[in-house]
Amino acid sequence: MFKIFSTSIFALLITCMSTMAQTIEPEIASLYERHWEIQSGIYRVMQDGKVGIVHANGQIIVPCEYNQVWNLDDNGFFRVLKSGKAGIFHISGQIIIPAEYDQVWPFNNDLAKVLKQGKLGYFNKQGEQVVPCEYQQIWAFDNDRARVLKGGKIGYIDQYGHEVIPCEYQQIWTFEDGKARILKDGKVGYIDYYGNEVIPPMYIHIWAFEDGKAKALLEGQMVWIDETGQPLDIPVPPSEYQEPSSTKVTTKGDSEKEVVIEDDKGNKTHIKILGGDIVINEKGNDTYIEIGARERERNRYRNRRFKGHYTGVEFGFNNYVTYDNSTSLPPADSYMELNAGKSNTWAINALQWSIALDRRGNIGLVTGLGIEWNNYHFSNPIILAKDADGNITYEDATRPLDKNKLVTTHLNVPLLMEFQIPTHRYRNSFYFSAGGIGGMRINSYNRIIYDDNEEPHKQKKKSSYNIQKFRYGAMVRMGYRAINLYGTYYFSTLFEENKGPELYPVSVGLSIYLDI
Repeated sequence: MFKIFSTSIFALLITCMSTMAQTIEPEIASLYERHWEIQSGIYRVMQDGKVGIVHANGQIIVPCEYNQVWNLDDNGFFRVLKSGKAGIFHISGQIIIPAEYDQVWPFNNDLAKVLKQGKLGYFNKQGEQVVPCEYQQIWAFDNDRARVLKGGKIGYIDQYGHEVIPCEYQQIWTFEDGKARILKDGKVGYIDYYGNEVIPPMYIHIWAFEDGKAKALLEGQMVWIDETGQPLDIPVPPSEYQEPSSTKVTTKGDSEKEVVIEDDKGNKTHIKILGGDIVINEKGNDTYIEIGARERERNRYRNRRFKGHYTGVEFGFNNYVTYDNSTSLPPADSYMELNAGKSNTWAINALQWSIALDRRGNIGLVTGLGIEWNNYHFSNPIILAKDADGNITYEDATRPLDKNKLVTTHLNVPLLMEFQIPTHRYRNSFYFSAGGIGGMRINSYNRIIYDDNEEPHKQKKKSSYNIQKFRYGAMVRMGYRAINLYGTYYFSTLFEENKGPELYPVSVGLSIYLDI
């Protein structure tokens, strides 16, 4: 309590002092290479390529040892980045979260989520880690409780990090009327709000409760149960079955076949076939007999070879997502936000090879070679740069920008398995393919166009910008005839590890197939 009180008093003193001294003193400014005012009386400063925060009178709030320090939020907190690790400072100068986490989210309901070595946890505003970083996923808190995933099992924690429901369930559904359906070891049951198993997980399935009872499937038997899982003495009527008509085929010699069709009343129909093959198709209550059908089917696909769908041109839209597949970037990476409507991609797929995997030519492998251009159009007025350690950072644009984008060029090689559903001809096939795609970066640059009359009006800064030399991901494609839709997701990050934000490129678009 004293710590909270003293921190608040110190923050108040800082605020009062900023009211009296709004402009940084010249002798203070001379100590730093650069300085920017981010709030009245508060300055971001740079020294030896590192960034910190000071008061106008020189009092240090955040020492100059960070790659980036973001603006002060409404609650008096700064997010910082150091050697690729994130943390949080308070305006009082107190370290709330040390810069040793892979990602730190803003405070929400007095708690900040952190990520370390792929596991999630929480800090409070007093700098105490109330939830250790040992969960694969933590969902949003509701009524001071949150659903968590640990070791592949689901449970619940409270706002102090206590496991109020242990992580031992394969699934926990939404609580309704104080109870939630659970799945444990493949069996269904119910727990109450405190984690007590009010219905033991012993049923294969439990239907919705109505008037205090529900049908349940127990060891292959349908039963009625009450809200405590106890069986009720209510009979379940057996299912009604209708015996289908039977069809029997007998053979007399090599060339003569006899088809016997018997309905449910015992009436029989005898059909004799001399030579050829017969196929009997049943649809509803109707029976269709085709003579020589299999031979016609063989002739239809005879000499048909598999040919995949890859060559052509593509146009689509770029974006990238965070490790949890969100397009909303964390504050530490917010300078990389994109104008999604202007971030596009296009490609030319010039070469293709197809390998059949079945005799009919409906399934096969497809590979090839293409070249792809990705345009990432930034929505913020920033210029990409590198800090003293070679990590990706940015500079605020000093002139108005008309266009600012990162452009990459890759050679792509896919390996897809394609399934085709032919209509009456091969060229009219529906097709679906999925598999992996790899690429090698051959070019990258930052293209800037200024929105003023000064020179230069355009700039093209060629650099690797720490973009991965090689990338790999997954691709899906589906279409009909010459038109198909495609999507890609890359498992490799856009930038090299710890050299830039952790972002995973994605794209969707339209492809025009050219039968070369």
